Amino acid sequence: MDLAVNSAHGVAFHRGLGTPLHPSSSTPMTKYLNENYLAAYSKAAYVKSNFAVVANGVEHSELSKWIGEFFSDSPDSAPSTVPSIDNIPSKYYGGEERIAHDSGNSMILAFPGSSSFTGSSYKPEIPVLAALLGGQSSIKWSPGFSLLSKATEAFPGAHILTTHAAYSDAGLLCISITGAAGQIREASQHVVNVLKQVAAGDIGKDDIKKAVASAKFKALETGENVAAGLELTGAGLVQEGRAHQIDEVGKGIDGVTEDQVKKASHR
Repeated sequence: MDLAVNSAHGVAFHRGLGTPLHPSSSTPMTKYLNENYLAAYSKAAYVKSNFAVVANGVEHSELSKWIGEFFSDSPDSAPSTVPSIDNIPSKYYGGEERIAHDSGNSMILAFPGSSSFTGSSYKPEIPVLAALLGGQSSIKWSPGFSLLSKATEAFPGAHILTTHAAYSDAGLLCISITGAAGQIREASQHVVNVLKQVAAGDIGKDDIKKAVASAKFKALETGENVAAGLELTGAGLVQEGRAHQIDEVGKGIDGVTEDQVKKASHR
């Protein structure tokens, strides 16, 4: 599944987003990566304008002391002798890729998503759409109540999960289907039908309300995690100069309308 997800990111964005920290042995790294490139990148990347120091539960004076000790000698800008780092916004391209692999069968339908809250392309209706589609039940021995879990209940050999990966300036909404090849083929047709129903507005208001509540709960749960909150705040400050505000995230999801979800499904 990881291979399929990374492939979907590569097809969608062509570079950067979704790239694994530990690429497969088939990745042609040696042609593009060596100690000289790494040294040049570190000189261009590790400058003060790219730093955001975020702490939780620490005295400001104590934090300032350690920042001064460890970062005071950091350069304000990169040396002119090293190539600059491209600051190109992520662009969605889309496309198709098929990979022969002996580890099992996977199919991913991916669509443009939303950036994180501090990004310029933040759309709270996207996580609501992801919750509405769902797929994998959180209730043991039950197919669940999401649109995809109900629509594909007749295919127990296919496991379906909708996820949304949000980045600083883009996102990717993925519907993943794994299992037996025949079951994946049949279930995928029902997945497309569900997407068409949502786009046509052929869904109940109660389903939208449940999806809004589910998306809000997930966002608040993530934001309450200290490590996740610090990371989101740091990324927001570096990329957009804005701190992550979990209460504003909740308000944004609460305000999502049925029409917004309908338009999001057209993407």
